[in-house]
Amino acid sequence: MSALQDNYQLVLEAYPEIARKIKFFWGNQEFTDLMNELLTNTRGHQREGFPLRVVASFITLQQLHDQVFPAFSERSYAPKVLSYRPSAFGDL
Repeated sequence: MSALQDNYQLVLEAYPEIARKIKFFWGNQEFTDLMNELLTNTRGHQREGFPLRVVASFITLQQLHDQVFPAFSERSYAPKVLSYRPSAFGDL
Protein backbone atom coordinates (compact mmCIF):
# COMPACT_ATOMS: atom_id res chain seq x y z
CA MET A 1 0.00 0.00 0.00
CA SER A 2 1.05 3.59 -0.54
CA ALA A 3 1.26 6.30 2.11
CA LEU A 4 -2.01 7.69 0.79
CA GLN A 5 -3.79 4.35 1.04
CA ASP A 6 -2.33 3.52 4.47
CA ASN A 7 -3.33 6.84 6.00
CA TYR A 8 -6.72 6.90 4.32
CA GLN A 9 -7.42 3.37 5.60
CA LEU A 10 -6.53 4.39 9.16
CA VAL A 11 -8.97 7.31 9.02
CA LEU A 12 -11.61 5.12 7.34
CA GLU A 13 -11.46 2.59 10.17
CA ALA A 14 -11.60 5.22 12.92
CA TYR A 15 -13.90 7.85 11.33
CA PRO A 16 -15.69 6.53 8.22
CA GLU A 17 -17.69 9.73 7.61
CA ILE A 18 -14.54 11.87 7.65
CA ALA A 19 -12.83 9.37 5.32
CA ARG A 20 -15.70 9.67 2.85
CA LYS A 21 -15.29 13.46 2.87
CA ILE A 22 -11.52 13.13 2.35
CA LYS A 23 -12.06 10.90 -0.67
CA PHE A 24 -14.83 13.11 -2.08
CA PHE A 25 -12.87 16.39 -1.69
CA TRP A 26 -9.47 15.02 -2.78
CA GLY A 27 -8.02 17.23 -5.52
CA ASN A 28 -10.14 20.27 -4.60
CA GLN A 29 -9.90 23.34 -2.38
CA GLU A 30 -12.55 21.78 -0.15
CA PHE A 31 -10.01 19.14 0.90
CA THR A 32 -7.69 21.83 2.28
CA ASP A 33 -10.65 23.52 3.97
CA LEU A 34 -11.67 20.20 5.55
CA MET A 35 -8.16 19.51 6.85
CA ASN A 36 -7.93 23.00 8.33
CA GLU A 37 -11.29 22.52 10.02
CA LEU A 38 -10.28 19.13 11.44
CA LEU A 39 -6.87 20.27 12.66
CA THR A 40 -7.86 23.57 14.29
CA ASN A 41 -10.30 24.46 17.03
CA THR A 42 -12.64 27.08 15.64
CA ARG A 43 -15.52 26.43 18.03
CA GLY A 44 -14.25 28.63 20.85
CA HIS A 45 -14.30 25.93 23.51
CA GLN A 46 -12.07 23.04 24.45
CA ARG A 47 -12.56 19.87 22.43
CA GLU A 48 -11.43 16.32 23.09
CA GLY A 49 -9.66 16.08 19.75
CA PHE A 50 -8.58 13.10 17.69
CA PRO A 51 -6.17 10.32 18.66
CA LEU A 52 -2.57 11.15 17.78
CA ARG A 53 -2.36 8.46 15.07
CA VAL A 54 -5.39 9.96 13.32
CA VAL A 55 -3.95 13.48 13.54
CA ALA A 56 -0.70 12.16 12.07
CA SER A 57 -2.70 10.64 9.20
CA PHE A 58 -4.54 13.92 8.60
CA ILE A 59 -1.22 15.75 8.41
CA THR A 60 0.29 13.17 6.05
CA LEU A 61 -2.77 13.31 3.81
CA GLN A 62 -2.60 17.10 3.79
CA GLN A 63 1.10 16.98 2.87
CA LEU A 64 0.43 14.54 0.03
CA HIS A 65 -2.41 16.71 -1.24
CA ASP A 66 -0.22 19.82 -1.08
CA GLN A 67 2.48 18.03 -3.04
CA VAL A 68 0.16 16.83 -5.78
CA PHE A 69 -2.15 19.86 -5.87
CA PRO A 70 0.02 22.84 -4.86
CA ALA A 71 -2.57 25.33 -6.11
CA PHE A 72 -4.76 24.42 -3.12
CA SER A 73 -1.97 24.52 -0.56
CA GLU A 74 -2.33 27.28 2.02
CA ARG A 75 1.19 26.67 3.29
CA SER A 76 4.15 24.70 2.07
CA TYR A 77 5.75 21.91 4.05
CA ALA A 78 9.51 21.66 4.14
CA PRO A 79 9.83 17.88 4.04
CA LYS A 80 9.09 16.03 0.85
CA VAL A 81 6.55 13.28 1.35
CA LEU A 82 6.37 9.84 -0.17
CA SER A 83 5.50 9.42 -3.82
CA TYR A 84 1.92 9.59 -5.03
CA ARG A 85 0.25 7.22 -7.44
CA PRO A 86 -2.78 8.61 -9.36
CA SER A 87 -4.99 5.59 -8.57
CA ALA A 88 -3.82 5.51 -4.96
CA PHE A 89 -7.27 5.21 -3.41
CA GLY A 90 -7.91 2.09 -5.46
CA ASP A 91 -11.21 0.49 -4.54
CA LEU A 92 -11.29 1.79 -0.96
